[in-house]
Amino acid sequence: VKADKENKAQYGTMLSIRAGLVMGAGYRLAQGVTVAVRYSCVRHQGFIDTQAASSRANPENPVIHYQNQQYRLFKQLSLAYAFVFTGKCISEKFQKIMADLQDGQTKELPEMHATSAGLKALCTFEGAAGLEECRKCCGGHGVLLASGVSQMALDYTTYCTAEGDRIILELQSARYLMKMTEEARKGIEIFGMASYLNQISKSGKDDVDSLLHCHAGTADEFQSLEVLSHLFKNRALVWCIETAARLDELGKAGQSFDEAWNLCSVDLVKCSRVHCYHVILQNFVAAIDDIEDKDVKAVLTRLCVLFGLINIDEDLGSFNLNRNQKSQIRNAIRRLLEKIRIDCVPLVDAFEFPVSSQS
Repeated sequence: VKADKENKAQYGTMLSIRAGLVMGAGYRLAQGVTVAVRYSCVRHQGFIDTQAASSRANPENPVIHYQNQQYRLFKQLSLAYAFVFTGKCISEKFQKIMADLQDGQTKELPEMHATSAGLKALCTFEGAAGLEECRKCCGGHGVLLASGVSQMALDYTTYCTAEGDRIILELQSARYLMKMTEEARKGIEIFGMASYLNQISKSGKDDVDSLLHCHAGTADEFQSLEVLSHLFKNRALVWCIETAARLDELGKAGQSFDEAWNLCSVDLVKCSRVHCYHVILQNFVAAIDDIEDKDVKAVLTRLCVLFGLINIDEDLGSFNLNRNQKSQIRNAIRRLLEKIRIDCVPLVDAFEFPVSSQS
């Protein structure tokens, strides 16, 4: 019994570190975004009127004026907020699980282990990539150590490996998802963050095309958190259904479990990632729901929608969307960039980083 308690305590320490790394990814990325957004607002480059007579005295645009700069930075800004909210949620869940462990309850441990593994892998990787993108958004100044973001981007890369390699952790997460998919197929109810698997047909005949379809047809309709939640949830569901089916087919064809697992490993990693993006979006939405100030809620809703739409636009192959719907998603993104441009400085100032932490 004593050894069992010690194992659970060590397990708890590992989960605590992972939860901290998820939130840390958000705050570290937020630091880089803060530097890049502030730089982009004061750095002027490119003449306002390129057709006017050439003169070095002609006024130039602030870098934040350019749509490409907005897209690159606001994507990272939305990820930073998404990771921070998810980290807080995971930390709160961890505290509850640790309290349950004291009473001998371990029911939620497997889910926490699997989800924290996937989230740690995803958030630290995206955090490192996002910091590098912020450095690039600062042009030549981003190369200088004086910029602050240069050293941040370099130092943070080690977190992609700390507490577990990305692919290994994602395969751990996927193993849990495959197990839950199998249980859902047997009619066993799934609880927690993978409860979307309860939609799986017991007959094994799932209409995946309809699951990946949505009714939204305009840019305004795609700016609905309900629509985005539907798409994220069903994307995760379909990836689990199809990957589990392929594992079964390989097993029936004579492949050993380990051989089949290796042949499906790319898809298994994808299962972990889309599951984690579903979890992240749900936590972002939950955080927005708790906000009472309507103006703040409106600003963060736009940022959350941008996070969701960019994620979908970068993974269109996972959805059953027609040409018009894809076009409207891009229209919605362009509109959101214009709106978030107005609030980008308050959004980074809200993190309240001292100037000393930016260099």
